[in-house]
Amino acid sequence: MNLSINPSYLCNFRCNFCYLGDKLSDPKRIAINKLDQLISNVAAIEPIEYVDFYGGELAILPDNYLSALFETVEKYYSGPISVITNLSAIRPIFTRDNVILSVSYDFNAREKHELVFQNIIKFPGDVHILVLAGPDLVFRTQDQVDHMIYQLSHASNIKTVEIKPYSTNQHNAHGITFADYEEFVKKWLTSNVPRKFEIMNKQHIELCIAGHVNAFSDHHVYITPNGKYGVLEFDLNDNEFFLEMDTLDEYQRWTEKEKSRVYMNGYCKDCPYLGHCLSEHLREVKTLEHSCNGFRHLLDWYKNERLENKAASHS
Repeated sequence: MNLSINPSYLCNFRCNFCYLGDKLSDPKRIAINKLDQLISNVAAIEPIEYVDFYGGELAILPDNYLSALFETVEKYYSGPISVITNLSAIRPIFTRDNVILSVSYDFNAREKHELVFQNIIKFPGDVHILVLAGPDLVFRTQDQVDHMIYQLSHASNIKTVEIKPYSTNQHNAHGITFADYEEFVKKWLTSNVPRKFEIMNKQHIELCIAGHVNAFSDHHVYITPNGKYGVLEFDLNDNEFFLEMDTLDEYQRWTEKEKSRVYMNGYCKDCPYLGHCLSEHLREVKTLEHSCNGFRHLLDWYKNERLENKAASHS
């Protein structure tokens, strides 16, 4: 099971694409004993294979609380822990040997971007960049994407970059289509600018095409600041929100309904990538005019143009 733990919604940034809205000012944190109980419940039924901490913003939480979070997780899980941060500050916990540091960095589309980039350069270990294809980035030209790649290559400790999709949610809807995201990713993958980092979207696409990805939610549960389990759900207007649950039984029943819904969908049931697409949260597919949130057209493009051209050049 993969765990994503959000200890607090509190954040020092106010991004116009954030799905948390006024929760960003809420100082509430999950109690350590409650976190222990929730993780213990998961570990009792399935081995924990991956853990990440995110927010809100971890860098503004007290050191003793951050240490307690790690100590609690490490009772049940011995692997590396991913920390997702805006890196507005470098905290001691970020430099631990078992931490994989992922920085949400959207260039000048996110506040304090100059400070954050300096912190990336100063950080004493490897850094993994997450770029959100939000309203201020997704429509940038190939030349602008080339410049972004060039800029990131100046930080020798950046090892990977991943382009994350924007999702319309209950707090904002910026009119970005799935196809817009796909075209943005293509610009990164086809850029001729030399780079020192790997673009993780390429690896994810290849794993999806090979059928080695589970796109369903039955292997990934969230833990919220309210001391509950959570999944990303969609309301009647197709806006994303966190659906909280008290028990793992509720979570498991919800994942069964998710699978049933997807297998009954007229577009999904005949899709060659059914169950192993690029979706992070499976929306109801009503048309493929602008692709879907499994990003089928991006997978088709890579399979038909990139992989086949590569195979042809080797034959």
